[in-house]
Amino acid sequence: MLEHILKNIQISIPFKLLKDKYMPLVLENRVNPEIGIDGGVIDTYSRTDFSEIVSVLRREGLSITLHGPFYDLVPGGMDKSMVKATRERLRQVFDLIPLFEPSFIVCHTGYDKNRYNKIRNEWVETSVETWSPLVEDLKGTQTILLFENVYERTPDMLNRLLCRLDSEKVGFCFDAGHMTAFSETAVEDWLKAMGPFLKEVHLHDNDGTWDDHLAIGAGEIDFDILFKYLEDNHLRPIITLEAHVKGWIWQSVEALSKSDCFRRIVQTS
Repeated sequence: MLEHILKNIQISIPFKLLKDKYMPLVLENRVNPEIGIDGGVIDTYSRTDFSEIVSVLRREGLSITLHGPFYDLVPGGMDKSMVKATRERLRQVFDLIPLFEPSFIVCHTGYDKNRYNKIRNEWVETSVETWSPLVEDLKGTQTILLFENVYERTPDMLNRLLCRLDSEKVGFCFDAGHMTAFSETAVEDWLKAMGPFLKEVHLHDNDGTWDDHLAIGAGEIDFDILFKYLEDNHLRPIITLEAHVKGWIWQSVEALSKSDCFRRIVQTS
């Protein structure tokens, strides 16, 4: 069962760690990576570096998803110079999509009620202007852009953005840990609102006070609510583990293997 679970999930790994440390472990355990590409990686590594990693993963038949940069980026910001820099950084990672050929690229919207609540409409318009050209470039590729909930307290702004972009090349990545740490909306309401867009799930645990990215079972999240929703609605999004310590990944896989609901989901894949 553990091997079957690994075959049917992604595991989050920053590109630098994948290249410099974890590639042997990835190959030995047949891990499908969700590769994190941040600004430092883009500025440090060459296209040849990326190509070498991709060649190995493809040779081994492993599936690839990407996570785009998010630190300091303001896709819907009000400062035009900062928005311009954000768009340039996003363009750099999207230019790597033909090389990686990921099924999904996960990005953050940057929405935070504390900053943008009074200018929600302007934030949406700027965001649409930021993402629309990138979405257009995904046409003719296998890649879909997914927006992940982070500081969003409700699904409303994510829903508005996805409806405005109105494309089969965009979708939603539900992060259970972020929802628990930052949201004021119950998981059932998130799933009801965003279920039609749902294409990926990020799994990591916490106790509700902060985004600790713990192993599944080390916090207080009831993941079976999510798994039952997926099972009842016959949904099979990509499932990505995002625990931030190597040992916590294996602890998470072990915990998933003990969930009857989760086992039924992966057994149908």
